[in-house]
Amino acid sequence: MNDNGQIDEYPDAFAEEHAEGGEYAPPASSGAVTLSAVVILAAAAVTFVLFKPAFYAACVSTIGVGLFVYALRAPLRRDMARPAILMSFLMPSLAWMLPNVWLVYLVMLVWVPLFAGRIERVAGIYLFSLLLLPGLDQPIELGGLKLFDFGIHDALALGAAFAIFKDSRKCRVAAGDDIRVGLLLMVLVFAMARNSTLTHFMRMITNVVLDFGLPYYILSRGLAGVDAMRSAMRWLAASGAGLAGVLTFEVWNWWPMYNELYWRQNVPMLLVVKTRGAMLRAGGPFNEPTSIALVMAMCLFALWLLRSDFRTKALHTLLCVVTFIGLSAPQSRNAWIGLGLAILLADIFTGRWTALVRKVVPAAAAIGLIMAIASLSPDWSESLGMSGQGSDTADYRRALLERGSEEFWKRPITGYAARELELRLDDMRQGEGIIDYVNTYLWFGLFAGAGGAAIFVANMFAPLAQLWRRRSMLAEIGATAPAAFVFGCMAMLATTLFFTSFGGRIAFLTFGYIGIAAAIRTACRGAWAEDTSGDAIAWRPPIVALQR
Repeated sequence: MNDNGQIDEYPDAFAEEHAEGGEYAPPASSGAVTLSAVVILAAAAVTFVLFKPAFYAACVSTIGVGLFVYALRAPLRRDMARPAILMSFLMPSLAWMLPNVWLVYLVMLVWVPLFAGRIERVAGIYLFSLLLLPGLDQPIELGGLKLFDFGIHDALALGAAFAIFKDSRKCRVAAGDDIRVGLLLMVLVFAMARNSTLTHFMRMITNVVLDFGLPYYILSRGLAGVDAMRSAMRWLAASGAGLAGVLTFEVWNWWPMYNELYWRQNVPMLLVVKTRGAMLRAGGPFNEPTSIALVMAMCLFALWLLRSDFRTKALHTLLCVVTFIGLSAPQSRNAWIGLGLAILLADIFTGRWTALVRKVVPAAAAIGLIMAIASLSPDWSESLGMSGQGSDTADYRRALLERGSEEFWKRPITGYAARELELRLDDMRQGEGIIDYVNTYLWFGLFAGAGGAAIFVANMFAPLAQLWRRRSMLAEIGATAPAAFVFGCMAMLATTLFFTSFGGRIAFLTFGYIGIAAAIRTACRGAWAEDTSGDAIAWRPPIVALQR
């Protein structure tokens, strides 16, 4: 913090400690390194001969992750390098190599505990793994009765949640945070299961807990200290570097590789390949460009905040450029807007007003230049969504808002059951035969009424208010970077969800960030208790000091 009370960077105390030579873990033995190399080479040989999509997906994602770990400071690199490179190569390789999707689920069930080893790495490795493969969801049935849906992301979440649950060092968050999130989970169950059968209601409860409850639990309980929070940011940023390689490769080769994984594992799925401006809109393992672009914006935002974790400014800048290229591959306006908003709010959150002013002028000049080029280039204009298909999607969003608002005001308190609303909004069906609710706030209002929408809004904005009130304490305990990250991401989501549907990994991460905010609040509460006790001279994690 400088003399004006402004924070020049986003360091944590533990990052400075490790930069001086401390480490999270001892260096890997030569035997472990050799074994890892043999495993990767064997997987590369098999996939190159039998499963070309797996080979290319594994290679390009590992190159991105390898560049990330190479750029890290030595202690952090020793902690991350081997598991990060192994996971980035083996996840796509195993997903294609295993002959049955249920075997993939089984491997993913033990994946996070196997690579984490200790609780402070569970949340980060869960986030890293969550982004590298599609869900491949299948129904679990008993005697012809569908019980619930299950997929790779559910298996990863169950394994991570179990690893945290059995560890006595897990974080204990305030009951108010759990109650607020619990109400939102109940709203989701009500919205998706109202006016249906008992079996469908029970199925929705299970799906909601698996999809949304577990990510909140993992990231609220698995971050029992500031160093674990920053570690989770590093793992998320590393996954963004890996995905940048995949997305760039897909655009360059006009090849949505991960669509073939559904065919390989015989998992039914409506797969749509989207283009804009004579270019493929890459979807990577998300199989959908809009959501992966928004997640890439979050990964790049985390990377931008972690400057002090990297050896040189040049390497950090190179990684930011690589990740931004990957972010641009899906051609999503929401992601660009969300990233810019998050960066500006991070400067406001930390009081870096001079840095904020320095960004505004070049940003305005860049926007003006881009708009001028778009006015002269039809392809560029379409890529930016100013004409062609991009303009059509904007028109659909406006029409959906108008029609949805009409129906909302007819029944603002209770909303509608799914079947009734589908009939009322039948004129909003798209070419795929679906009504795409690309406005999350409108979706909650229509399906759960004003009360359900209010609960959703409370969950989106309560973490922002809590973090804003604790800015001084966050700086004292070295949690500025994690807090600025959550603040920026929640603001990004609160804005972009006006134009995006709520589902998949966007929804998983929304609950996850609410969980991180709860963990940060717990860290502040623990620091305050230590400070007021009179016999503590330094802050420690609120439950127990993390073992390295």
